[in-house]
Amino acid sequence: MESLTFSIALLILLLNSFAFSLNSDTDKNALISFKNSITSDTIAILSTNWSQNTSVCNWIGVSCGLKHGRVTALNLSRYDLAGTVAPHVGNLTFLRYLDISSNSFVGMLPFELSKLRRLKVMNLGTNSFTGEIPKWLGSLPQLEELYLYNNSFLGKIPSSLFNNSKLQTLQILHLSSNKLSGSIPHVIFNVSSLREIRIRNNSLSGRLPIDMCNNIPNIKLLALSQNQLEGQIPSNIWKCTHLEKLSLSLNNFSGSIPREIGRLSMLAELYLGYNSGFQGGVPSEIGNLSRLEILNIDSASITRDIPFSISNLSSLTVLSLSDNSLTGSIPICQNLQELYLHNNKFTGLIPLNIWKCKNLEILNLNINNLSGNIPHTIGNMSMLRELGLVLNHFTGLIPPNIWKCKNLEILELGLNNFSGNIPRTIGNMSMLRGLGLAWNHFTGLIPLNIWKCKNLEILNLNINNLSGNIPHTIGNMSMLRELGLGLNHFTGLIPPNIWKCKNLEILELGLNNFSGNIPRTIGNMSMLRGLGLAWNHFTGELPQEIGSLLMLETFNVFNNSLYGLIPSSIFNINFEEFTNYI
Repeated sequence: MESLTFSIALLILLLNSFAFSLNSDTDKNALISFKNSITSDTIAILSTNWSQNTSVCNWIGVSCGLKHGRVTALNLSRYDLAGTVAPHVGNLTFLRYLDISSNSFVGMLPFELSKLRRLKVMNLGTNSFTGEIPKWLGSLPQLEELYLYNNSFLGKIPSSLFNNSKLQTLQILHLSSNKLSGSIPHVIFNVSSLREIRIRNNSLSGRLPIDMCNNIPNIKLLALSQNQLEGQIPSNIWKCTHLEKLSLSLNNFSGSIPREIGRLSMLAELYLGYNSGFQGGVPSEIGNLSRLEILNIDSASITRDIPFSISNLSSLTVLSLSDNSLTGSIPICQNLQELYLHNNKFTGLIPLNIWKCKNLEILNLNINNLSGNIPHTIGNMSMLRELGLVLNHFTGLIPPNIWKCKNLEILELGLNNFSGNIPRTIGNMSMLRGLGLAWNHFTGLIPLNIWKCKNLEILNLNINNLSGNIPHTIGNMSMLRELGLGLNHFTGLIPPNIWKCKNLEILELGLNNFSGNIPRTIGNMSMLRGLGLAWNHFTGELPQEIGSLLMLETFNVFNNSLYGLIPSSIFNINFEEFTNYI
């Protein structure tokens, strides 16, 4: 009897061993077929590591289960692979995790992948897959996360993807940046397990169902921006009670922004911008969203005053309501870091308290009807990186203590009525990359230390009453891309070492009193696209070296006392006029 029991046990062991070997061979053959379908393996991962002489469980990107030794995960993301997906991958029947994202796979997904019944995560994002989204994806009973973003899938989103009641396991659906069209299937909003829906940057059309939030109580992220969706935002949006991020920007939504959005107590990010059909203003109920961190409703045709309740949002860090027709007071939020209100209809003074917002990094109030001056309290804004007040009615001086804004990178004050001297202290702002003071009434000299700002990329002082000359230290401004000094009272020569500004693309010196020869070294400034020297007192021969400026698009030396030949290459560009005075 003992001998019989031993024999049966041995037989079972042998059968299990045979089955294990057979299953292992199945997985190995499937992976070898996958490898053979690869047409490019730039970093030689598969060609060097996937050796038939070693266990597949030791191959890079492959993971196996401890119990059966079967392949349970295939992760080859970002390995610079190209080719197609072999149908034999469908034989990896124990596979739970498949990630081949961020490669260069092409073609259609083989039907055989429908045999991956244990698959929980499929990530095929950022490749070049084509064709329609396969209907068989809806038959994968354990699928929890589906990523097909950044491909070339086209056609409609198949309803069958969600018809299978077993697919109530699906939690993340990411179909962004494809070529999908048609309406969003209503059944997608019946998958109660969904936490994230991302279908931005496609060509989806139609309206959102009025009951869209009735059956997706777990949804945390809904991103449908950059499509062609229309109609009103459903008022039952408030039933998506766990929603943390809502992005509906860049569509054709119309009507009023539903005040019910103010009941989404978990909402942290709200994007409704670039919907030109909105009517009315910002609902005051948005001020109830105590967790809101980002509010963006740019270019949405909204009007009226910004509700005072917005000022109560203590978590708000980014407020962007640009390119609208908003009026009234500018809101002040305690922890605001970025405020974009450019191109609206705000009038009057900037609230004094805004200059005390120590966390503010970006303040853009360009293109409004604001007035007043910049107070000395601006020196308290130590975190400020960008300040834009262009095209308003500001007056007065630039406060000398502006240098205390040591993180300031962009200062744009053009098209106002500022006056006085440019403060010397601006030259102490070592982080400054852009200084725009054009179309004002500044007088005096440009402070010498401004010419030593090595990080400065744009210096636009056009159309003021400035004087003096360009010092030789300009040669140290190696990052300079644009220099605008037109329509002032500058004199002297163009320093020959200006050629050291090798990144200079725009040089505008017109309508001044510069004199002397045009330096031949300008011909070494290979990045130059625009050269404006008109209405000055330049003399001598036009340097033929200008002909080597292959990037040059505009060229104007009108009304000087130059002579000589125009380089033949100049005739291929848009030069305004060259007048030869002997």
